[in-house]
Amino acid sequence: MSTPLQLSGYCVDLLKVEANARFDKRREITVSVGVDPQALHHAKDPALHQIVLTVSFERAKGDPKGTPYTGKIVGRGFFRLEPSDLSDADKANLVLLNGSSILLGLLRAQVAQVTALGSNGVFLLPPVNLVEVFAAKAASLEAAATETT
Repeated sequence: MSTPLQLSGYCVDLLKVEANARFDKRREITVSVGVDPQALHHAKDPALHQIVLTVSFERAKGDPKGTPYTGKIVGRGFFRLEPSDLSDADKANLVLLNGSSILLGLLRAQVAQVTALGSNGVFLLPPVNLVEVFAAKAASLEAAATETT
């Protein structure tokens, strides 16, 4: 099944990785991952969209030896949404969720490639529930809007 969402390209704005000298390779990896998404659309062309993901990975609280690396990566995905008979809500979900999933996979590969050269070996970012990430972001924006009114 073909999708009307097409990836036009992506870039990495920031990539910072630091090896954890205290990491114990004999233990299970524990890591705290945070994702901050931002969705942008072109002011003149409604078919063009941009997703910006900031992904941070840190030591899990209380476990300084369980995380091989800490760091942050910021990436942008550029998407085109071809004309379709989808509703506006379905189009927004397609861009937000599918676009973010595509971009997160690309960023995960970049982190894996860089850490493959690191002293603690390859690190794969764990899967992230983007539905929960966007729900939390929406709730945060709604709470901030309520506070200012």
